[in-house]
Amino acid sequence: MTKHVFGSITGVRLIIAAFPNTGRGPRLNIDIHQGALIEGCLTFAIVSISLGLSRSSQASTFMKTWISSLSKLTLHILGSDLTGGCMNPASVMGWAYARGDHITKEHIHVYWLAPIQATLLAVWTFNLLFSPPKDEKEKKKEKKSE
Repeated sequence: MTKHVFGSITGVRLIIAAFPNTGRGPRLNIDIHQGALIEGCLTFAIVSISLGLSRSSQASTFMKTWISSLSKLTLHILGSDLTGGCMNPASVMGWAYARGDHITKEHIHVYWLAPIQATLLAVWTFNLLFSPPKDEKEKKKEKKSE
């Protein structure tokens, strides 16, 4: 995760150096609590979709990639006016660092804590609702015992 943050910071610096009049990254345009809720819901949706696509073995790789890309783009557009819709703490960090607001309460709650909590909740919910069939559990146990 650390290398992603440093990569994001370096990338933003290079973008600003090459295009000085470019945008300034995601900004929170609503209350901090609403922003955290929206980022959390968007992240929950993305993680749930990704887990669902990884579990289904019927669809082709092209179809899985297309569904994943289209859903991420749609959710990004839905959240872009309110929070920036990034859903990735590392990518937001570069822009926040460039603006100098990377250690604010708003940034930590909305762009770090909410997506991390939503990811954990999505994984837990997905595993609770869609537990692997008993045959798969038995196969995993057999592989571990070998």
